[in-house]
Amino acid sequence: TALPIWGLVYNEALSKFTDPAGVTTRIPGFGNTSTIEYLDPSLTEATTYFSQMVDELKTMGYVPGVSIRGAPYDWRFTPVDKPEYFTQLRLLIEDTYKTNSNKKITIIAHSLGCLQTLYFLNSVVNSQWKSLYIDSFIPIAGPWAGAANSMRGYSAGYNLHIPLLNPSDLRPVQRSSPSSAWLLPTPKYWDSRPIIITPAKNYTANDYEEFFKDIDFVFGFEVWKKVSNVTQSLVFPDVVVHCIYGANVNTTAQAVYSTPGQFPNEQPTIVYGDGDGTVNSQSLVLCNDWIGKSTYNATARVFPGITHFNMVSNAGIVDYVKSILAL
Repeated sequence: TALPIWGLVYNEALSKFTDPAGVTTRIPGFGNTSTIEYLDPSLTEATTYFSQMVDELKTMGYVPGVSIRGAPYDWRFTPVDKPEYFTQLRLLIEDTYKTNSNKKITIIAHSLGCLQTLYFLNSVVNSQWKSLYIDSFIPIAGPWAGAANSMRGYSAGYNLHIPLLNPSDLRPVQRSSPSSAWLLPTPKYWDSRPIIITPAKNYTANDYEEFFKDIDFVFGFEVWKKVSNVTQSLVFPDVVVHCIYGANVNTTAQAVYSTPGQFPNEQPTIVYGDGDGTVNSQSLVLCNDWIGKSTYNATARVFPGITHFNMVSNAGIVDYVKSILAL
């Protein structure tokens, strides 16, 4: 399999994650929409992403590459590993503002992009910059306090609901990606119910040191300590926010290893709870805490039955985004 080349290595001299020797990763299409419309342009029907939203925004007069810009990023990294991305993002926003007659910018983000944007607004730019350049922030399906699937990925691997991918093949990639640690359930916001259940012991969001020791990946705990506080305080970004998320879709709540010796290498039985199929409800709903807490308006709207990946292509959600932009 070619999947291990996705994996990262930790450079102790630089104190950060990098591609392995001989591997260079490039993120194409920065500034236009070509690489965010489909995950694979050769499989447009199966991998549609932002394409419907881009098409609908074009009917409002927006122009790809001019007034609709894409800012793709390497999902394996956290902000502390790729600070240069946020310089690119800031310059892209400033350029788009100037190119469009100094019109303020709305940032639309999905999934991990919501956390990336929250970090950018709270830790990279200041209030004066936001007042000048930002109209609003529309986070869609933000994993504000992580997801149980990330813990499952560390133990036996998680194939992202893609049947052709073997979860065990993905595990080395998931373990080597610091974003996996960033997406572990945040103890502050997670309940005490165990996420990983085994005959010997159970593991909650408060048991990461023991969990990583027992899966024989103690370095994972060091990574978690490094990245867990990047956005976990969920500070309101002091811009107008219109939060969108899903519900009423079966979502991994617990991974159960019922047979001795099964943990962590074999696939567990999944116990489902509420969420959008990928992110759990207790994480998705946290943007509601921003409502009424600032002079900047904050709203939240739930779209039941829409899966995590389909949130940005669903017609009802796209229409809702258009209504926000038309204000």
